Amino acid sequence: MNTPRPVLVVGASGFVGSRVARGLAADGTTVVATARHDLPDRVTVQAGVVPVRSPEQAALPDAVRAACTHAGVPLPGAVVASIGGWHKGAPLLESDPAQWAATLASHLTAHLDTARALGPLLGPGDPYVVLNGAASREAMAGSGAISVTGAGLAMLVQVLRLETTGPRFHELVIDHAVSGDDRNQDPAQTRTPAQVVHALRELLDDPRAPAVRHV
Repeated sequence: MNTPRPVLVVGASGFVGSRVARGLAADGTTVVATARHDLPDRVTVQAGVVPVRSPEQAALPDAVRAACTHAGVPLPGAVVASIGGWHKGAPLLESDPAQWAATLASHLTAHLDTARALGPLLGPGDPYVVLNGAASREAMAGSGAISVTGAGLAMLVQVLRLETTGPRFHELVIDHAVSGDDRNQDPAQTRTPAQVVHALRELLDDPRAPAVRHV
């Protein structure tokens, strides 16, 4: 990026989000790492990480401002949203309606709420990157709710990109399992956290980057 402003990583306590936060910080980027839960040691011990704990999206802007002021760093110049995750469960027609509603809330509505909360922190042309997974493009038995919300998230990013005159919205699609995640059983291919961070940097650094990037 052409600015020393930090990158704000939302969901930095998750498997992918924590590795993104650590990878960006290892490259010398100041990272404001936010999560609803305690951040793992692999993130907090990394130099250049400003931790923020905020259980509600609506409280994020004030929490980020306070953390940046306390750390003596500027407000973020980019957002990376690593929200949701992946899991398997019952077929859609047999799934618990409450679980379906919870997945919609945590994997789709949470992205919109976060964009509403954090978009105003960014200036025109600042990057806002949403991480998505292979299930958004490929129907996966047992992960129907993740496939549906992932497909909805892809459209959400497109609409935000069309409607917003401030930040530039992008979607980074991780097409294969991220290595080191024990939940993936015998994946055909994997991507390393370093590959994910490299692809992410291409979106953050290039104002002319495509709306969608696959890795």
